[in-house]
Amino acid sequence: MSYDRLGQTKVRSNGRKISIFDKVNDIKADLKEIIPEVKDEQLIQLFSKVRSYYLNKKKGVPLGRRSNIKGVRPLTEIEELLFNYLMRNNLNPGTTYRWFIATRLPPDIKDRLARGLINQKVAMHISANRRRTKNSVEGLIMMEEIRTIIQKLDWK
Repeated sequence: MSYDRLGQTKVRSNGRKISIFDKVNDIKADLKEIIPEVKDEQLIQLFSKVRSYYLNKKKGVPLGRRSNIKGVRPLTEIEELLFNYLMRNNLNPGTTYRWFIATRLPPDIKDRLARGLINQKVAMHISANRRRTKNSVEGLIMMEEIRTIIQKLDWK
Protein backbone atom coordinates (compact mmCIF):
# COMPACT_ATOMS: atom_id res chain seq x y z
CA MET A 1 0.00 0.00 0.00
CA SER A 2 1.33 3.39 -0.91
CA TYR A 3 1.06 5.83 1.94
CA ASP A 4 0.55 8.61 -0.61
CA ARG A 5 -2.86 7.16 -1.41
CA LEU A 6 -4.27 7.29 2.08
CA GLY A 7 -8.00 7.71 1.49
CA GLN A 8 -9.19 9.14 4.77
CA THR A 9 -9.56 12.89 5.00
CA LYS A 10 -10.63 13.18 8.61
CA VAL A 11 -9.75 11.40 11.84
CA ARG A 12 -11.68 11.12 15.08
CA SER A 13 -10.40 13.08 18.02
CA ASN A 14 -12.37 13.47 21.26
CA GLY A 15 -15.61 12.36 19.62
CA ARG A 16 -15.45 14.69 16.62
CA LYS A 17 -13.87 14.46 13.19
CA ILE A 18 -10.98 16.76 12.38
CA SER A 19 -8.69 17.10 9.38
CA ILE A 20 -5.54 14.99 9.24
CA PHE A 21 -3.56 18.21 8.74
CA ASP A 22 -4.96 19.69 11.96
CA LYS A 23 -4.23 16.50 13.88
CA VAL A 24 -0.65 16.34 12.55
CA ASN A 25 -0.12 20.01 13.44
CA ASP A 26 -1.40 19.34 16.98
CA ILE A 27 1.00 16.39 17.33
CA LYS A 28 3.91 18.50 16.00
CA ALA A 29 3.11 21.29 18.47
CA ASP A 30 3.01 18.84 21.37
CA LEU A 31 6.28 17.24 20.28
CA LYS A 32 7.98 20.65 20.00
CA GLU A 33 7.32 21.13 23.71
CA ILE A 34 8.50 17.63 24.64
CA ILE A 35 11.44 17.28 22.22
CA PRO A 36 12.45 20.78 21.00
CA GLU A 37 15.76 19.63 19.45
CA VAL A 38 14.04 17.45 16.82
CA LYS A 39 13.28 19.11 13.48
CA ASP A 40 10.09 18.49 11.52
CA GLU A 41 12.00 16.61 8.79
CA GLN A 42 13.33 14.11 11.33
CA LEU A 43 9.93 13.28 12.77
CA ILE A 44 8.98 10.88 9.98
CA GLN A 45 12.19 8.90 10.52
CA LEU A 46 11.55 8.76 14.25
CA PHE A 47 7.96 7.64 13.70
CA SER A 48 9.24 4.91 11.38
CA LYS A 49 11.58 3.57 14.08
CA VAL A 50 8.89 3.73 16.77
CA ARG A 51 6.46 2.00 14.41
CA SER A 52 8.94 -0.84 13.82
CA TYR A 53 9.48 -1.15 17.56
CA TYR A 54 5.73 -1.32 18.19
CA LEU A 55 5.14 -3.85 15.39
CA ASN A 56 8.01 -5.99 16.71
CA LYS A 57 6.08 -6.39 20.00
CA LYS A 58 8.32 -3.95 21.86
CA LYS A 59 11.36 -6.24 21.73
CA GLY A 60 13.46 -3.63 19.94
CA VAL A 61 13.97 -1.93 16.59
CA PRO A 62 14.94 -4.59 13.99
CA LEU A 63 18.30 -4.17 12.29
CA GLY A 64 18.56 -5.15 8.63
CA ARG A 65 15.94 -6.01 6.04
CA ARG A 66 12.70 -7.85 6.64
CA SER A 67 14.06 -11.09 5.18
CA ASN A 68 17.46 -10.82 6.90
CA ILE A 69 17.05 -9.36 10.39
CA LYS A 70 20.42 -9.17 12.12
CA GLY A 71 19.05 -8.46 15.58
CA VAL A 72 17.30 -5.68 17.42
CA ARG A 73 18.39 -2.53 19.17
CA PRO A 74 16.64 -0.69 21.99
CA LEU A 75 14.97 2.65 21.41
CA THR A 76 17.08 5.77 21.84
CA GLU A 77 16.10 8.33 24.46
CA ILE A 78 14.27 10.53 21.93
CA GLU A 79 12.48 7.55 20.38
CA GLU A 80 11.46 6.43 23.87
CA LEU A 81 9.99 9.88 24.61
CA LEU A 82 8.07 9.77 21.32
CA PHE A 83 6.78 6.25 22.01
CA ASN A 84 5.62 7.24 25.50
CA TYR A 85 3.86 10.32 24.09
CA LEU A 86 2.00 8.19 21.53
CA MET A 87 0.94 5.62 24.13
CA ARG A 88 -0.15 8.32 26.59
CA ASN A 89 -2.37 9.92 23.92
CA ASN A 90 -3.78 6.59 22.62
CA LEU A 91 -2.16 7.00 19.19
CA ASN A 92 -1.10 3.98 17.19
CA PRO A 93 2.50 4.55 15.95
CA GLY A 94 1.75 2.97 12.55
CA THR A 95 -1.30 5.14 11.95
CA THR A 96 0.47 8.28 13.10
CA TYR A 97 3.37 7.47 10.77
CA ARG A 98 0.90 7.15 7.87
CA TRP A 99 -0.65 10.52 8.76
CA PHE A 100 2.74 12.21 8.67
CA ILE A 101 3.57 10.59 5.31
CA ALA A 102 0.18 11.62 3.91
CA THR A 103 0.64 15.26 4.91
CA ARG A 104 3.93 15.70 3.04
CA LEU A 105 2.42 17.94 0.39
CA PRO A 106 3.93 20.89 -1.48
CA PRO A 107 2.71 24.28 -0.20
CA ASP A 108 0.68 25.16 -3.31
CA ILE A 109 -1.26 21.89 -3.10
CA LYS A 110 -1.84 22.41 0.64
CA ASP A 111 -3.22 25.87 -0.13
CA ARG A 112 -5.61 24.57 -2.80
CA LEU A 113 -6.69 21.83 -0.42
CA ALA A 114 -7.32 24.32 2.39
CA ARG A 115 -9.44 26.51 0.09
CA GLY A 116 -11.49 23.47 -0.92
CA LEU A 117 -10.56 23.55 -4.61
CA ILE A 118 -9.41 19.91 -4.54
CA ASN A 119 -10.03 17.03 -2.17
CA GLN A 120 -7.35 15.13 -0.29
CA LYS A 121 -7.33 12.15 -2.63
CA VAL A 122 -6.61 14.39 -5.63
CA ALA A 123 -3.96 16.25 -3.62
CA MET A 124 -2.16 12.98 -2.81
CA HIS A 125 -2.37 11.95 -6.47
CA ILE A 126 -0.88 15.26 -7.67
CA SER A 127 1.89 15.07 -5.07
CA ALA A 128 2.79 11.49 -6.02
CA ASN A 129 2.85 12.38 -9.73
CA ARG A 130 5.13 15.35 -9.10
CA ARG A 131 7.53 13.25 -7.06
CA ARG A 132 7.54 10.52 -9.71
CA THR A 133 8.18 12.93 -12.60
CA LYS A 134 10.89 14.72 -10.62
CA ASN A 135 12.70 11.42 -10.06
CA SER A 136 12.40 10.41 -13.72
CA VAL A 137 13.63 13.81 -14.93
CA GLU A 138 16.64 13.58 -12.62
CA GLY A 139 17.38 10.12 -14.02
CA LEU A 140 17.22 11.39 -17.60
CA ILE A 141 19.53 14.31 -16.80
CA MET A 142 22.02 11.93 -15.19
CA MET A 143 21.93 9.62 -18.25
CA GLU A 144 22.53 12.59 -20.56
CA GLU A 145 25.52 13.72 -18.48
CA ILE A 146 26.97 10.20 -18.60
CA ARG A 147 26.59 10.14 -22.39
CA THR A 148 28.39 13.47 -22.79
CA ILE A 149 31.23 12.33 -20.53
CA ILE A 150 31.62 9.08 -22.47
CA GLN A 151 31.63 10.97 -25.78
CA LYS A 152 34.37 13.28 -24.51
CA LEU A 153 36.61 10.36 -23.56
CA ASP A 154 39.47 9.80 -25.95
CA TRP A 155 39.29 6.14 -26.98
CA LYS A 156 42.59 4.86 -28.32
